[in-house]
Amino acid sequence: MSMNLKHSIKFLLSLALCLSLGRAEDVPETLRRLIQDGRFIEAANTSDRLLALNSSHPEALATKSQALSGFLDFDQALVVAEKALRQNEQSADAHLAKGIALMGLAIESISFQSIVQVSRALDAMEESVKLDPTYGYAWFTLGLSRGKLPLLLGGSKPLSLQCAQTLKRIDRSWGLALEGTLQESFGTWKESESIFQEGLKLKENPSLIVTAYLESLMGENAKNSLGIEGQKERIYEIAKDLSTRQDLNVHALESLGDAFLFSGHPEAAWQLMQVSIPRFQESSLLKLQSAKIASRTGLHLSEALVLIREALQSPIEGGSGGREGAYVRQGQILQRLGKSTEAKRSFEQALRINPRHRGAKEGLEVVQKK
Repeated sequence: MSMNLKHSIKFLLSLALCLSLGRAEDVPETLRRLIQDGRFIEAANTSDRLLALNSSHPEALATKSQALSGFLDFDQALVVAEKALRQNEQSADAHLAKGIALMGLAIESISFQSIVQVSRALDAMEESVKLDPTYGYAWFTLGLSRGKLPLLLGGSKPLSLQCAQTLKRIDRSWGLALEGTLQESFGTWKESESIFQEGLKLKENPSLIVTAYLESLMGENAKNSLGIEGQKERIYEIAKDLSTRQDLNVHALESLGDAFLFSGHPEAAWQLMQVSIPRFQESSLLKLQSAKIASRTGLHLSEALVLIREALQSPIEGGSGGREGAYVRQGQILQRLGKSTEAKRSFEQALRINPRHRGAKEGLEVVQKK
């Protein structure tokens, strides 16, 4: 399975998805919206409260599973999703939760078993949209997976674009985000950028469009079309313009930080994170992004160390690599500060969570040689 797919699925899990589905049931709608807004910590806490009252609540179980995938805990996410399906085989949310968990497991460990997991993931996603044809998150997930997977694993350009067309009828901003992402991956950058520009004119879901647009703009096909320097100039121009918006959530702001960093403006990335952190109660992604900026550039190391330690005191969402990623960032910062013993402990903590984490292994090897 390609690293491009791995990156794309992680991108999917971190997107800020904001779709009104018009369902009548208050509790399922509330739970679904928390996941679709990318508010994984709040989703986990809310589902836990419901499960304390009823441990077999199928929608709460499905939400807890999707939140666990948001934390990159795919093993436990699959366990919880299957429990939800045992309670209600007709739950579209539970089938999607199972599909996301299986896809996450497939990309974590590339092996023969991954082929089986991908097939089961696609089946679960197909079942989800069959059970609820208005489920935008499921159509987005299915379309992105079909567009990024190799043909032999179930990838299909026509089927992925069909998902985008269906999604545009449900919610135009979501559909445009998917279509623009797919067109970039298929090598048609001009069409992709035109689609994203159309999306930015809409009032709905600005964070979704911004996140998808920047992700695509930093892609290989955009580079091939614009050239390396042209790509960097374009990213900086777009990021500078979008960073003035006040209606963006933490996922979009995290993406803007990546864009500034990618285009060679790390100080702008750092300042954007510092201005944005106080605006959000759940700001772990922005604190981790600050640590990423510091660990890569050497800027603001002491301040970043404080922020990463604050983030590690609470649940951490998966967009920045999960808790193991946070420990790796902490180790990298400590290493830059010359604190090798503490850095070693951080890398070891990351490996206890994920023994396969390449960054943790590499960091540990470096500090052990000193």
